[in-house]
Amino acid sequence: MLYNNLQKYLDKQIIYINTALKTFLPKGKSIIAQSMRYSVLAGGKRLRPILVLLASNLFGLRSDNVIQAACAVEYLHTYSLVHDDLPAIDNDTLRRGKLANHKKFGEAIAILCGDALLTDAFNLLTKVKSSKSNIVHAIKILSEYSGYKAMIAGQVDDIRYNNCKDHKPILKKKLQFIQRNKTSSLIIASLKIGAILAGADAKSIKALEVYGVYAGMIFQTIDDILDLYANKQILGKLGSDIYNNRLTVLSLYNKQEIDNNINKYMIKAKKAISYFGAKADIFIQIIDYIKNRQY
Repeated sequence: MLYNNLQKYLDKQIIYINTALKTFLPKGKSIIAQSMRYSVLAGGKRLRPILVLLASNLFGLRSDNVIQAACAVEYLHTYSLVHDDLPAIDNDTLRRGKLANHKKFGEAIAILCGDALLTDAFNLLTKVKSSKSNIVHAIKILSEYSGYKAMIAGQVDDIRYNNCKDHKPILKKKLQFIQRNKTSSLIIASLKIGAILAGADAKSIKALEVYGVYAGMIFQTIDDILDLYANKQILGKLGSDIYNNRLTVLSLYNKQEIDNNINKYMIKAKKAISYFGAKADIFIQIIDYIKNRQY
Protein backbone atom coordinates (compact mmCIF):
# COMPACT_ATOMS: atom_id res chain seq x y z
CA MET A 1 0.00 0.00 0.00
CA LEU A 2 1.40 3.40 -0.96
CA TYR A 3 0.97 6.49 1.21
CA ASN A 4 1.08 9.55 -1.01
CA ASN A 5 0.53 11.94 1.86
CA LEU A 6 2.58 10.79 4.82
CA GLN A 7 1.67 13.70 7.09
CA LYS A 8 -2.04 13.10 6.52
CA TYR A 9 -1.55 9.45 7.43
CA LEU A 10 0.46 10.31 10.56
CA ASP A 11 -2.10 12.89 11.68
CA LYS A 12 -4.89 10.33 11.33
CA GLN A 13 -2.92 7.78 13.34
CA ILE A 14 -2.15 10.34 16.05
CA ILE A 15 -5.88 11.02 16.47
CA TYR A 16 -6.57 7.28 16.65
CA ILE A 17 -3.83 6.70 19.24
CA ASN A 18 -4.76 9.75 21.33
CA THR A 19 -8.39 8.59 21.47
CA ALA A 20 -7.23 5.19 22.72
CA LEU A 21 -4.88 6.73 25.28
CA LYS A 22 -7.73 8.81 26.70
CA THR A 23 -9.74 5.60 27.06
CA PHE A 24 -6.99 3.57 28.76
CA LEU A 25 -5.55 6.21 31.12
CA PRO A 26 -7.00 6.45 34.66
CA LYS A 27 -9.89 8.88 34.87
CA GLY A 28 -10.03 9.45 38.61
CA LYS A 29 -9.41 12.78 40.35
CA SER A 30 -6.37 11.52 42.26
CA ILE A 31 -3.20 13.52 41.77
CA ILE A 32 -1.41 10.52 40.27
CA ALA A 33 -4.18 10.00 37.69
CA GLN A 34 -4.04 13.70 36.81
CA SER A 35 -0.25 13.55 36.54
CA MET A 36 -0.31 10.51 34.25
CA ARG A 37 -2.92 12.04 31.95
CA TYR A 38 -1.10 15.39 31.95
CA SER A 39 2.14 13.97 30.54
CA VAL A 40 0.76 11.28 28.23
CA LEU A 41 -1.81 13.60 26.66
CA ALA A 42 0.55 16.58 26.36
CA GLY A 43 1.09 15.86 22.67
CA GLY A 44 3.92 14.29 20.74
CA LYS A 45 4.60 12.64 17.40
CA ARG A 46 3.42 9.19 18.62
CA LEU A 47 6.08 7.67 16.36
CA ARG A 48 6.66 4.58 18.49
CA PRO A 49 3.00 3.52 18.78
CA ILE A 50 2.56 4.23 15.06
CA LEU A 51 5.43 1.82 14.38
CA VAL A 52 3.73 -0.84 16.52
CA LEU A 53 0.61 -0.50 14.37
CA LEU A 54 2.52 -0.44 11.08
CA ALA A 55 4.54 -3.52 11.97
CA SER A 56 1.41 -5.46 12.88
CA ASN A 57 -0.38 -4.25 9.73
CA LEU A 58 2.58 -5.47 7.68
CA PHE A 59 1.59 -9.03 8.57
CA GLY A 60 -2.16 -8.59 8.19
CA LEU A 61 -3.18 -7.80 11.76
CA ARG A 62 -5.68 -4.98 12.26
CA SER A 63 -4.67 -2.00 14.38
CA ASP A 64 -7.65 -2.52 16.71
CA ASN A 65 -6.10 -5.83 17.79
CA VAL A 66 -2.85 -4.24 18.95
CA ILE A 67 -3.83 -0.72 19.98
CA GLN A 68 -3.24 -1.62 23.63
CA ALA A 69 0.33 -2.57 22.76
CA ALA A 70 0.84 0.69 20.88
CA CYS A 71 -0.41 2.66 23.89
CA ALA A 72 1.71 0.56 26.26
CA VAL A 73 4.81 1.62 24.34
CA GLU A 74 3.70 5.26 24.56
CA TYR A 75 3.18 4.87 28.34
CA LEU A 76 6.72 3.59 28.66
CA HIS A 77 8.14 6.28 26.42
CA THR A 78 6.35 8.99 28.41
CA TYR A 79 7.62 7.59 31.71
CA SER A 80 11.17 7.90 30.40
CA LEU A 81 10.55 11.54 29.42
CA VAL A 82 9.01 12.42 32.79
CA HIS A 83 12.06 11.01 34.56
CA ASP A 84 14.52 12.53 32.05
CA ASP A 85 13.14 16.00 32.78
CA LEU A 86 13.85 15.73 36.52
CA PRO A 87 16.51 18.00 38.04
CA ALA A 88 18.81 15.05 38.73
CA ILE A 89 18.92 14.11 35.04
CA ASP A 90 18.20 16.77 32.36
CA ASN A 91 16.67 19.45 34.59
CA ASP A 92 14.18 20.56 31.92
CA THR A 93 11.43 23.09 32.65
CA LEU A 94 9.29 22.38 29.59
CA ARG A 95 8.17 19.30 27.70
CA ARG A 96 6.12 19.55 24.50
CA GLY A 97 5.52 23.23 25.16
CA LYS A 98 4.07 22.68 28.64
CA LEU A 99 5.55 22.65 32.12
CA ALA A 100 7.49 19.47 32.77
CA ASN A 101 5.63 17.09 35.08
CA HIS A 102 7.80 17.87 38.09
CA LYS A 103 7.23 21.62 37.58
CA LYS A 104 3.47 21.05 37.50
CA PHE A 105 3.06 18.43 40.24
CA GLY A 106 6.37 18.42 42.15
CA GLU A 107 9.33 16.04 41.96
CA ALA A 108 7.86 13.29 44.14
CA ILE A 109 4.67 12.99 42.08
CA ALA A 110 6.67 13.12 38.84
CA ILE A 111 8.79 10.18 40.00
CA LEU A 112 5.69 8.23 41.00
CA CYS A 113 3.95 9.17 37.75
CA GLY A 114 6.83 7.62 35.82
CA ASP A 115 6.67 4.53 38.03
CA ALA A 116 2.91 4.22 37.44
CA LEU A 117 3.23 4.56 33.65
CA LEU A 118 6.04 2.01 33.53
CA THR A 119 4.18 -0.62 35.52
CA ASP A 120 0.82 -0.02 33.84
CA ALA A 121 2.43 -0.36 30.41
CA PHE A 122 2.88 -4.08 31.02
CA ASN A 123 -0.65 -4.42 32.39
CA LEU A 124 -1.99 -2.79 29.21
CA LEU A 125 0.09 -5.08 27.03
CA THR A 126 -1.65 -8.14 28.52
CA LYS A 127 -4.97 -6.93 27.05
CA VAL A 128 -3.89 -7.25 23.41
CA LYS A 129 -5.95 -9.53 21.13
CA SER A 130 -3.32 -12.11 20.28
CA SER A 131 -2.21 -15.54 21.43
CA LYS A 132 -0.91 -15.97 24.97
CA SER A 133 2.55 -16.96 23.70
CA ASN A 134 2.74 -13.86 21.46
CA ILE A 135 1.73 -11.60 24.35
CA VAL A 136 4.35 -13.16 26.65
CA HIS A 137 6.96 -12.68 23.90
CA ALA A 138 5.91 -9.04 23.45
CA ILE A 139 6.18 -8.40 27.20
CA LYS A 140 9.66 -9.93 27.14
CA ILE A 141 10.70 -7.67 24.27
CA LEU A 142 9.38 -4.50 25.94
CA SER A 143 11.08 -5.32 29.24
CA GLU A 144 14.40 -6.18 27.59
CA TYR A 145 14.61 -3.16 25.30
CA SER A 146 13.53 -0.71 28.00
CA GLY A 147 15.68 -2.28 30.70
CA TYR A 148 19.13 -1.93 32.20
CA LYS A 149 20.91 -3.56 29.25
CA ALA A 150 19.30 -1.33 26.63
CA MET A 151 17.38 1.96 27.05
CA ILE A 152 18.46 2.47 30.65
CA ALA A 153 22.07 1.63 29.76
CA GLY A 154 22.02 4.33 27.10
CA GLN A 155 20.50 6.85 29.50
CA VAL A 156 23.10 6.02 32.16
CA ASP A 157 26.01 6.64 29.80
CA ASP A 158 24.29 9.76 28.45
CA ILE A 159 24.49 11.37 31.91
CA ARG A 160 27.91 9.91 32.77
CA TYR A 161 29.82 11.17 29.75
CA ASN A 162 29.87 14.86 30.68
CA ASN A 163 33.19 16.64 30.08
CA CYS A 164 34.72 13.28 29.29
CA LYS A 165 38.48 13.25 28.57
CA ASP A 166 38.62 10.00 26.58
CA HIS A 167 40.17 10.01 23.13
CA LYS A 168 37.84 10.75 20.22
CA PRO A 169 37.78 7.16 18.80
CA ILE A 170 36.61 5.89 22.19
CA LEU A 171 34.03 8.65 22.44
CA LYS A 172 32.69 7.86 18.96
CA LYS A 173 32.07 4.26 20.03
CA LYS A 174 30.44 5.44 23.24
CA LEU A 175 28.21 7.88 21.35
CA GLN A 176 27.07 5.07 19.07
CA PHE A 177 26.32 2.95 22.15
CA ILE A 178 24.22 5.79 23.61
CA GLN A 179 22.30 6.30 20.36
CA ARG A 180 21.63 2.59 19.86
CA ASN A 181 20.42 2.08 23.40
CA LYS A 182 18.89 5.34 24.57
CA THR A 183 16.89 5.91 21.39
CA SER A 184 17.00 2.96 19.00
CA SER A 185 15.96 0.45 21.68
CA LEU A 186 12.37 1.57 22.08
CA ILE A 187 11.97 2.03 18.31
CA ILE A 188 13.19 -1.54 17.77
CA ALA A 189 10.88 -2.77 20.53
CA SER A 190 7.91 -1.04 18.91
CA LEU A 191 8.55 -2.72 15.57
CA LYS A 192 9.25 -6.15 17.04
CA ILE A 193 6.22 -6.06 19.33
CA GLY A 194 3.87 -5.25 16.44
CA ALA A 195 5.40 -7.99 14.32
CA ILE A 196 5.44 -10.59 17.09
CA LEU A 197 1.81 -9.99 17.98
CA ALA A 198 0.96 -10.56 14.30
CA GLY A 199 2.89 -13.84 14.24
CA ALA A 200 5.75 -12.67 12.00
CA ASP A 201 8.63 -15.00 11.09
CA ALA A 202 12.17 -14.58 12.43
CA LYS A 203 13.69 -13.16 9.21
CA SER A 204 11.01 -10.47 9.00
CA ILE A 205 11.54 -9.53 12.64
CA LYS A 206 15.30 -9.29 12.05
CA ALA A 207 14.77 -6.95 9.07
CA LEU A 208 12.59 -4.70 11.24
CA GLU A 209 15.20 -4.77 14.00
CA VAL A 210 17.99 -3.57 11.70
CA TYR A 211 15.69 -0.89 10.32
CA GLY A 212 14.89 0.20 13.88
CA VAL A 213 18.57 0.47 14.85
CA TYR A 214 19.31 3.01 12.13
CA ALA A 215 15.97 4.81 12.40
CA GLY A 216 16.81 5.45 16.05
CA MET A 217 20.32 6.63 15.29
CA ILE A 218 18.99 9.12 12.74
CA PHE A 219 16.35 10.26 15.24
CA GLN A 220 18.92 10.87 18.00
CA THR A 221 21.34 12.62 15.64
CA ILE A 222 18.62 15.04 14.57
CA ASP A 223 17.59 15.42 18.24
CA ASP A 224 21.13 16.51 19.17
CA ILE A 225 21.07 19.16 16.44
CA LEU A 226 17.58 20.40 17.34
CA ASP A 227 18.44 20.64 21.05
CA LEU A 228 21.09 23.22 20.17
CA TYR A 229 19.74 25.02 17.12
CA ALA A 230 15.94 24.66 16.95
CA ASN A 231 13.50 27.39 17.90
CA LYS A 232 12.76 26.51 21.54
CA GLN A 233 9.09 27.46 21.22
CA ILE A 234 8.66 25.10 18.28
CA LEU A 235 10.75 22.42 20.00
CA GLY A 236 8.59 22.69 23.12
CA LYS A 237 11.43 22.56 25.63
CA LEU A 238 14.04 24.99 26.88
CA GLY A 239 16.94 22.69 27.56
CA SER A 240 19.54 23.45 30.20
CA ASP A 241 23.26 23.95 30.72
CA ILE A 242 23.54 20.18 31.10
CA TYR A 243 23.18 19.80 27.31
CA ASN A 244 26.32 21.88 26.75
CA ASN A 245 28.41 19.15 28.41
CA ARG A 246 26.67 16.08 27.00
CA LEU A 247 28.31 13.75 24.52
CA THR A 248 26.44 14.40 21.25
CA VAL A 249 27.18 14.31 17.53
CA LEU A 250 28.05 18.00 17.81
CA SER A 251 30.82 17.16 20.28
CA LEU A 252 32.63 14.92 17.83
CA TYR A 253 31.68 15.68 14.23
CA ASN A 254 31.53 18.66 11.89
CA LYS A 255 28.48 19.32 9.71
CA GLN A 256 29.75 17.36 6.73
CA GLU A 257 30.57 14.36 8.89
CA ILE A 258 27.14 14.49 10.53
CA ASP A 259 25.46 14.64 7.11
CA ASN A 260 27.57 11.70 5.93
CA ASN A 261 26.61 9.66 8.99
CA ILE A 262 22.91 10.40 8.54
CA ASN A 263 23.07 9.41 4.87
CA LYS A 264 24.87 6.19 5.79
CA TYR A 265 22.22 5.32 8.40
CA MET A 266 19.43 6.12 5.93
CA ILE A 267 20.90 3.79 3.32
CA LYS A 268 21.21 0.96 5.86
CA ALA A 269 17.69 1.47 7.20
CA LYS A 270 16.15 1.52 3.74
CA LYS A 271 18.16 -1.51 2.63
CA ALA A 272 16.95 -3.50 5.64
CA ILE A 273 13.28 -2.61 5.17
CA SER A 274 13.43 -3.28 1.40
CA TYR A 275 13.13 -6.95 2.42
CA PHE A 276 9.36 -6.34 2.36
CA GLY A 277 9.26 -5.06 -1.21
CA ALA A 278 6.42 -2.66 -2.04
CA LYS A 279 5.12 -2.91 1.52
CA ALA A 280 8.26 -1.08 2.68
CA ASP A 281 7.17 2.23 1.14
CA ILE A 282 5.61 3.72 4.30
CA PHE A 283 8.67 2.74 6.37
CA ILE A 284 10.98 4.39 3.83
CA GLN A 285 8.90 7.57 3.97
CA ILE A 286 9.10 7.54 7.76
CA ILE A 287 12.91 7.47 7.58
CA ASP A 288 12.79 10.59 5.41
CA TYR A 289 10.31 12.14 7.86
CA ILE A 290 12.63 11.46 10.82
CA LYS A 291 15.58 12.96 8.97
CA ASN A 292 13.72 16.11 7.91
CA ARG A 293 11.78 16.84 11.11
CA GLN A 294 12.03 20.30 12.61
CA TYR A 295 10.87 19.51 16.18
